[in-house]
Amino acid sequence: MEKQWKLRSGWPFVARAAEVDAAAARLARVGEPGVLLTGAAGVGKSRLLAEIVDRCRADGAYVLVAGAGGRPLTPAAGSAGETPWPAGADVADTFGAAARELRAAAAGRRCVLAVDDVHRLDATSVALVQHLAVTAGVRILAATRTGHLAAGAVPALRQRPFVRTMTVGALPRDAVADCVEQALDGPVDGLTTDRLWRATRGNPLFLRHLLDTGVATGALRRTAGVWRWAGAMRAGRELRDLVLDLLGASTAAETAALAYVAHAEPVALGVLETLVDAAVLEELELRALIAVERDGERLVVRIGHPLFGEVLRAGADAPARSRIYRELARAARGRATGPRTVAWRLAAGDRITDAEVLGAAEDALAGCDAALAATLARHVDGPAGAELLGRALVAQDRAVEAEEQLGRHPLPNRPGQVVVRALNLLWNRRRPADAAKLVRGCTGDGAPALRVARLAMAAFGGAPMPGPAEMADLVVVDPVVASVVDPLRAFLLIHAGRPAYVADAFPADRVGAPRPWSSMRGAAVACRVQALQLTGRLDEATDAAGAGYRAAVAGAVPAEAALLAAELGACEMWAGRPGRALPHLREARALLDEDAPVAVQIRVLAGYATGLAATGHPDRAATVLAEVGHRVPTSSATDGMLRLAAVQVDAWSGRRTAAEEAVRLGTAYRLAGRPTEAAQAYYLAGRLRPSPLVAAALAEVVAGCDSDLFQVFARHAGAAATGDLDGLRAVAAELDGRGYRGLALEAVSTAAALATAAGHGRVAAGLRAEVGRLHRHCDGNRPPWTLVAGPSAALTGRERQTCELAAAGLPDDVIAGRLGLSRRTVANHLHRAYGKLGVRGRRDLPAALGLPSPGLRVDPLWESR
Repeated sequence: MEKQWKLRSGWPFVARAAEVDAAAARLARVGEPGVLLTGAAGVGKSRLLAEIVDRCRADGAYVLVAGAGGRPLTPAAGSAGETPWPAGADVADTFGAAARELRAAAAGRRCVLAVDDVHRLDATSVALVQHLAVTAGVRILAATRTGHLAAGAVPALRQRPFVRTMTVGALPRDAVADCVEQALDGPVDGLTTDRLWRATRGNPLFLRHLLDTGVATGALRRTAGVWRWAGAMRAGRELRDLVLDLLGASTAAETAALAYVAHAEPVALGVLETLVDAAVLEELELRALIAVERDGERLVVRIGHPLFGEVLRAGADAPARSRIYRELARAARGRATGPRTVAWRLAAGDRITDAEVLGAAEDALAGCDAALAATLARHVDGPAGAELLGRALVAQDRAVEAEEQLGRHPLPNRPGQVVVRALNLLWNRRRPADAAKLVRGCTGDGAPALRVARLAMAAFGGAPMPGPAEMADLVVVDPVVASVVDPLRAFLLIHAGRPAYVADAFPADRVGAPRPWSSMRGAAVACRVQALQLTGRLDEATDAAGAGYRAAVAGAVPAEAALLAAELGACEMWAGRPGRALPHLREARALLDEDAPVAVQIRVLAGYATGLAATGHPDRAATVLAEVGHRVPTSSATDGMLRLAAVQVDAWSGRRTAAEEAVRLGTAYRLAGRPTEAAQAYYLAGRLRPSPLVAAALAEVVAGCDSDLFQVFARHAGAAATGDLDGLRAVAAELDGRGYRGLALEAVSTAAALATAAGHGRVAAGLRAEVGRLHRHCDGNRPPWTLVAGPSAALTGRERQTCELAAAGLPDDVIAGRLGLSRRTVANHLHRAYGKLGVRGRRDLPAALGLPSPGLRVDPLWESR
């Protein structure tokens, strides 16, 4: 287990620069009366006020910070109210003395008086503040909660010519991510960040309490270098007390309305209006305790803040919950029917027939609410309830519980149940032999669901690859099995050599639609991303992966988010930027659960291992590959994915055997009828060790695929094998134009080496300059197998020494002193070297020589790995 850290002692201040600038600028204007900061409790008004105070002082203002706290201000300007007003004192004299003292202390500077919780000031203190503003030109900086705008001194301060109101809102999602990473001093996975934002709605005080609880309980911990929150996100005692304090001012009618919403959200507005007076709802909405939203053609009500709902639900005992659900169900009759109403009736203790409950559960599952389907199914004893519960659990990737239910009362003649159980055994429980046996024992060979199971066995269970007819469109009734059809067909078609067909025939709106089996949406999107990667449409692939990742994070599905984070990393790897890929791949590894489908685990861990090797960590890459090996059954065809990843790791690690192993792997894939994987393996072999035989094998495999990118791969391997300089340059230009700059760099490097060896000085110099340009696009990445036309082949020893010192940023006179040369000789060496290297000046030397640029920033995450 990785070492865990406590939160930083200083809470980060983020995303408030604009507010600080605006308030400080307003307080600096001549004749400006002041600023009143308003906002919800915990939103950060006090911290913002303190930052504005610091800015005003930095700008030369004389700033007094007066604490209110329900006590009066003293006559001495700026005091915190430690002594009361003198008994019998003349207010006019006292106010005058305070103004004189203030002017003397300010010594001609503008003066700002800052008061937090200004609504607590007593009437006399308010009068003093107003007097100082009028007679001494004091600008007022004050803060109060939104709900206190009509309380105490606030109305008087808001009347002109006193203060202008500035509303302090919650932190936006991006700012929450920044704040959490600063507080934890490390990267946080996107799913955790999104959950924290949703739980706190950007309230900094709520966020800090929640992080404190997570770290203290161990729910928030580092995995693979990334912070992740595992399990339920519960509020600690301090946060619950804070929420209860905020809700304590509500009337009995308002509290009852909040309880209805907390237990039933989202609840239809029409149902709620049957139970609660409209004026009460309006008041709660005005105070942001509830929110009315449009859901399709109806209006629904949600609790204003997720933590409010959690605290209200936790505070209700069993009789109260039963009463709430009974009243909700009664109000819903005649207005709304469906799974949620049935769930309310069950929670209220009503008697409902098993058939009605099962029907509602099936409707919930078809409506992509597997959690509600499982809740309903648990109320039905016997085989039918266990079967439906098992299917709902599979749809949530809860593999162990699902197998317990599906195996309890097997119904062999129900293809839907058999196939769902087989898929769970194959993908989630890693038992392909048991899955195959189950499918063989089921009657009804022509059932579409059974065809899906057999396709799954072909893809992941070691069965032969199916023909085109077997992969034709399938119409499946069972919603869980239907979730599998698109990603399964896409996966098989990609590996059968038809990635271009998948890229065009599986549009984004189709593969990205919600599915009862939630993680299958991510699988479908990932297949489309891979198809785009393999057809040369890298920009589209990156956009699709990003959109899929954001949808997975919003849906809070770890397996789906892990897979799409891995695809974002894969896009960066294809672009030749492993340094940028690694943070995505590391996040994917951190999000990976043991219950994730085996194909997801392999894709994530294989990608992570390759990323580690490509960034100079071969030992860690080997450890990750060994971890994958423990997760994959030996009879599964998915170990082929591991073999390809292992060869890539060997190649990045500089092992000489990688080329031979890539050839063997390409041949094995070819014989197994998996041309896409064969093409990738042969292409890697042809780059590692150019060979006419490998190039010919690649060309033959590519001829049976529909990807024009593969045609470029074949031309690259052929040109490298035959020393075709023009062919390599053409291939590099096409790869560069498509965004595959790492591969373009390899082609240009090979061409530069060939040109140098052939004595084509000018051509070689131009190619070396192109190598430098691509090297910069690839963030300095250079694969260890890349053929580099070393500058020493074109430069003399003294020219190279001179260029290296110039590349380090040394001026000519310093270089002359170090090498014992005259400045004229140094200048001549550099002039000749520029011509040989094909560069314009010393600024281009680091890339041309393969050296790091002076002052190059290194990602601190790289240094810590």
